[in-house]
Amino acid sequence: MLHVHNQDSHVGHNHTLSPGAEMPSGTNYGPELLISVWTMMAFSILVVASRMASNYKFGNLQLSDVIILLALTLLLIAAVLFNVAVNHGYGNTSTAPSHRSVTASFRYSTIGYAIVILAATAGRLAMIMYMMALLAARTWDRMVLWTLVPLQVIVNVVSVVLLFAQCSRVQDIFQPGAQEQCMSLDVQIDYGYFQGAFNSASDLFLAVFPIYIFWRFNWTLRIKLVLISLLSLGVVAMAASLVKTLEYPTILKSTNPRINRVPLLRWMFIEAGIVLITASVPCIRPLVIHWVRKYIRKKQTQHHQMHGEPVANQSTENFAADWKMSWIMPYVRQRGQGQASCSSEEHERQILANITTQIFAGDREFLDRHVGGIVRKVEVVVVADEIPLTTRRDSGM
Repeated sequence: MLHVHNQDSHVGHNHTLSPGAEMPSGTNYGPELLISVWTMMAFSILVVASRMASNYKFGNLQLSDVIILLALTLLLIAAVLFNVAVNHGYGNTSTAPSHRSVTASFRYSTIGYAIVILAATAGRLAMIMYMMALLAARTWDRMVLWTLVPLQVIVNVVSVVLLFAQCSRVQDIFQPGAQEQCMSLDVQIDYGYFQGAFNSASDLFLAVFPIYIFWRFNWTLRIKLVLISLLSLGVVAMAASLVKTLEYPTILKSTNPRINRVPLLRWMFIEAGIVLITASVPCIRPLVIHWVRKYIRKKQTQHHQMHGEPVANQSTENFAADWKMSWIMPYVRQRGQGQASCSSEEHERQILANITTQIFAGDREFLDRHVGGIVRKVEVVVVADEIPLTTRRDSGM
C-alpha cells in the first residue's frame, strides 16, 4: 500500500531506496517511469484492440470483452495521471519545486496508484469471465470461478479504501510532512503483502485451472501445449505481482516522498498491463490464423494467375458456418433434446465446442489432426443429419 512516512519527508532531501544503497543527488526518475508506463500502455492497447477485432470478426463478443475495455480505460487514465504527476516534478530530485507542485504531484500519483489497482482487478475479472465461458462446463467449476469474483473485488477495493483512509484527513495524504494522524506504516506494508500474495495466487490458479480441465481429455500433446501456452500466461502476471510485493519494504520505508514510490508505481503498472495482455492473447489466435491463411491464399492466387492455372473459389465467409455446423451444432442439438449429461464424454464435448468457437475459430484442420475420438463422433452426427439416406438398391446402382 502507498504511504508517505511523516518523518524526514522534506522536499529535495537525499534518502535511500534500500538499506546501504545511497540515492544519488540530482536524479530525475520521472522519465524512466513514463517510459515504462507508456510502453506497457502501447502494448496493452495493441493487444486488447486485436482481441476486440478478433472476437467481433468471429462473433465471439461477450461480457469479458466489456470488462477488458473497462480495464484498459482505467489503465489509460492512470497513465495520464502519472504523466501529469511527473510534469509537476514527481520523481525529480534535481530541482526544488514549489510546495504547490509537490502537492499536485502527490495528488495525481496517488489517484493514479488507486486506479492502477482497479485496472488490474478488472483485468483479472475479465480473465475469470473468459475462463467461465470457455472451460466452466460443470457446476463445480463455475462455483470455484465465481468465488474468485467477489474475493478479487473485496481484497483490492479494500486496498484503495485504506489508501485514502490512512489519515484522518484525506488532504494530509497529499501533503509531505503533514501526516500527523495516520495509521501505522506496518499496517500498510502488511496489507500490501496480503494483497500481493492474493493476486499472485489468483494468477497462478487461473494459469493452472485450464490444465486441470483439459489435460485428461483424449487430445494430442500438441493441442494441449497450444492451449497451455495461450491460457496459462497468467504465470507472467504472477511473476510481476511477486516482484512488486517483494519490493514493498524497501520501497515504502524510503523517506524521500518524491522518489520513494517510483519503483512501486512502475511495477504496479507493468503488472496491470501484463494482466490485460495475458487475458487477451487467447482471443487473438483466430485473427492471426485468418491473416496468415489470407496471405497464403493471396500468394497462391498470384502464383496460379502467373501460370494461367484456374483459381479455386474458396470463400472465407463459409469458414465460420462450416466449423460451427460440424463442431458446435451436434452438441447444441443434444442440449435442445435434453440428451446432455454430466458424463466425462459430454463434458469433453462441451469444452471442445467452446474452444472451437473461442480459440480455434476457422482452424478446423488443426483440430482434425490433433483431437481424438470425440471429434469423430461429432462429425458422424453431422454426416447423418446432412447426407440423405440411400437404399441398398440405390447404392448398388
